[in-house]
Amino acid sequence: MKKILAIIFLSLSWCTFGHTQFIEFEKCLPTAGAAFVFKSWSESEWNKYNTFVKVSKDPFLKNYKSIGLDKIYKKDYISIFAEEYPELNYIALEHTDYHYPEKFRSKLISLNAEFLQKSEKSIYSIDTNSGTITHIRINSEPYLEFLNDYYKKKGRIYDFMRKKTKTTKWIIDSYAGGIIHGFRIYETGSIAKDSPITIDIKNQSISYNFGSDDESTTYVCKNLTSNSLDETSVVSGTAFFINSSGNLLTNNHVIEGCELSKVSYNNKDYNAKLIATDKKLDLALLKTNIRSSTFFSFSKGGANKLNKIYVAGFPLGKGLSDDLKISSGIVSALKGFEDNSNEIQIDAPINPGNSGGPIINESGELVAIAVSGLAKDQTEGINFGIKSSAAESFLNSNKIKPKKSLYSRKLNNDKLLDILEKGTVYTYCNSQ
Repeated sequence: MKKILAIIFLSLSWCTFGHTQFIEFEKCLPTAGAAFVFKSWSESEWNKYNTFVKVSKDPFLKNYKSIGLDKIYKKDYISIFAEEYPELNYIALEHTDYHYPEKFRSKLISLNAEFLQKSEKSIYSIDTNSGTITHIRINSEPYLEFLNDYYKKKGRIYDFMRKKTKTTKWIIDSYAGGIIHGFRIYETGSIAKDSPITIDIKNQSISYNFGSDDESTTYVCKNLTSNSLDETSVVSGTAFFINSSGNLLTNNHVIEGCELSKVSYNNKDYNAKLIATDKKLDLALLKTNIRSSTFFSFSKGGANKLNKIYVAGFPLGKGLSDDLKISSGIVSALKGFEDNSNEIQIDAPINPGNSGGPIINESGELVAIAVSGLAKDQTEGINFGIKSSAAESFLNSNKIKPKKSLYSRKLNNDKLLDILEKGTVYTYCNSQ
């Protein structure tokens, strides 16, 4: 069954729209708990339902009954909390925002209460290649600090200060005319058919069923930033230098349909001219006026099973940050999907935006180019790269001779990082 699903999703990546779309809905979708309270989006409602209240414990415990919060909780929740966690000098009220009247706010403020944001923004990455919609909610630092302290006192092994995102995924069920429909993917890998999400790119709205008996709630996003809500959409990926003359390699599907490709290098944007493509190999050769002193040498021996490798790129475009993201793994097999001899299989993560990025060995040599992965709800650690030998043949056919390493030696992490950061660039374009 898994193999069938994998074939379906790989077919989706080659037969549908063909581009990853990155959409940032900043304040579009509130928490599920607040869904039943209101039916339309507004910034004031987002601010209201997205906050938690942090109050010092001593004065608050003396006064919480006088401000009526004891009537909200059927159990004496606040006193129980105080007894269980005497070390904490504050109490956070996370789910009371939509219960107490406005008059409570002034009383809470008089007790030096802080109204803090739980979530700073929501980001949706829609990948029509892999068939997934990824929702990342970026939590605020004050909220992470509270969670970190709270769970430390409970003796839980969670490091919330490091976990700055909360991720949810959906499978794309259909995609047509700017309408994307999908289903939630639970951590177990199962699909929740009762929790569909529909994203209307053209009309800037999200419809989501929170699992209740009510009809799906639609949120019209009034104040959003997006690079893909016009008639043109922004397509992004990764590219890397192969010489000091400004030539770069990337995937064909990253630039396919682009009128003009651009790359970001040293915080500046440069035009990138398309020189040649190979749809079968999924490779594209670009030319810029950048003269980079750092570029990738091709491995003389290629990849071998169990070799440690590093993958560099910009997953989710620049939605998480401008920094280059690097993951590591091993070479799992010397053939790709359906025994494709031009590819290798790796277990290092490849996400939307990684496409076209370099895959190097411990000597800093290019062994492959990141290209795709199987649907991650059904598989784990099955990703593919185009062999450097196939890329070399493609370049030679276009009168570009890549540099090959004469000898190999293991480099330290600082040197590897320097090569990856200076030789890898973010590439994007507007596509019709």
